Amino acid sequence: MRTRVHFALATLSVVALASAAMAGDGPTVGGQLEVNYTYNFNKPTTRNNTFLFNNTDGEFTVNLGEINVKKAATNKAAGYTFRVMTGRVQKSIDMAYNTDHVLEAYGTTLHEMGGKTLTFDFGQFLSHVGYETPDVGSGQFFSKSFCYQLLQPLVHAGVRGSVPLGENNTLMGVITNRFDGVNDVANRDLGFGFQFVHKSSEAVSWTLNAHTARENLGTAAAPVNRDTSVANLIYSNKLNDTLSVAVDATSRTGKDATNRSYNATGVAGYLSKKLVSGNTLSVRGEYLSQNNATSPILPLYPADPTRKPSMTSITAAYEIGSSEGSRTIIEFRMDNAGGAMFPASTAGTVKKQQTSISLSRVFKF
Repeated sequence: MRTRVHFALATLSVVALASAAMAGDGPTVGGQLEVNYTYNFNKPTTRNNTFLFNNTDGEFTVNLGEINVKKAATNKAAGYTFRVMTGRVQKSIDMAYNTDHVLEAYGTTLHEMGGKTLTFDFGQFLSHVGYETPDVGSGQFFSKSFCYQLLQPLVHAGVRGSVPLGENNTLMGVITNRFDGVNDVANRDLGFGFQFVHKSSEAVSWTLNAHTARENLGTAAAPVNRDTSVANLIYSNKLNDTLSVAVDATSRTGKDATNRSYNATGVAGYLSKKLVSGNTLSVRGEYLSQNNATSPILPLYPADPTRKPSMTSITAAYEIGSSEGSRTIIEFRMDNAGGAMFPASTAGTVKKQQTSISLSRVFKF
C-alpha cells in the first residue's frame, strides 16, 4: 500500500508540472502505457515464461505505465530527467534494486571546455551497455532478449560525462555505485565504465561499451564481493528508408560467489523491414553460452546441472500501423536450450524448448 501511495503522489506531482510544459523553454511531460497478453504453449504450471518483464503466462498485464518530466540542459541552465513507473517492469526492477517506482532521475549540466561541450548527468539512469532498454521499441520487439536479461546491467546510480571527439566520435565515462543496481550496502567500491560511439555515416554506427565493478553476491550481513566485467559491441545500420539491421555482442566475465571464474557470451541480431502497408516486420535471433556449469549467470539444467548451459532464441514481431500515439505488436517467439530448463505443463518437469505468442498494445503521449 505504501508504494502505491508513493507512486500516486509522484504521479500527481508530475501531472502538476504539466502546465509548465506549455512554456517554450519549460519542461516536457510525457508517458507511455504497455499492455500485453502472453501465451506459452508449454502451459507451465509455474505460470513462468522465463522472460524478464512479461513473465506471467496466460493473463493480461500492465507491463509498464510511465509518466516522465524532462527539461533539456543549456549553457545557462541545468536540465533534468524524471521517470516514474508502475507495472511488471517496475516490479522486476524494484525487486532487484529497490528503486521504488523510479526508472530514471538525474540532472544534466553542460560545460564549455576547449571549444567542446561536455555533458554531465548525476543521479539514477539506465545502463549504457546494450542495444535494448526497458522501453518497447528496441528492434521493434515487445519481449526482451536473453542477452539483455541475463548478461547486461539494467540501471545505475552515479555520474556520467560525455564529450564529442570530432564530428563522428563521442566518448562517455561512467562512475557508478556497483556493476548493476543503484546501491550496495555491503560494498563501498565504485564501478567504472565507458562508451565510445563512432558514426561512419548518417546510417551506420559502431558503439563499444564496457563496465567493471565489484558487487556483493551475498547479503549485507555476510557480504561476498566479487569482480564483474562486461564488454559490449553494437553495430547499427539503416540500409535504406525501409530496412535496418543491428548486431549486439556481449561478453561477461567475473567470479561467482564460490570464487570460480566464469565467462558468458551472447550475440543478438536484429532485422527490421517496413512494409508497403505501413506495418513493420522484424526478426531477432540470438545465441548465448557459458564456459562452465558452476557459475549460474545462465540458468542451469535441473536434470543435468554439470552441463555447460547454452540458449538460442528466434523472435518474429509484426507491428500493425495504428492511430497516432498507439502501436499494436504481435510477437511469436521460439526458445531452445542445450538441455531441459523451461517449465512444462506437469509440475516439476522441464523442456528443452518453449514457444510463446504475445499481443501487446503500446500507448504514448
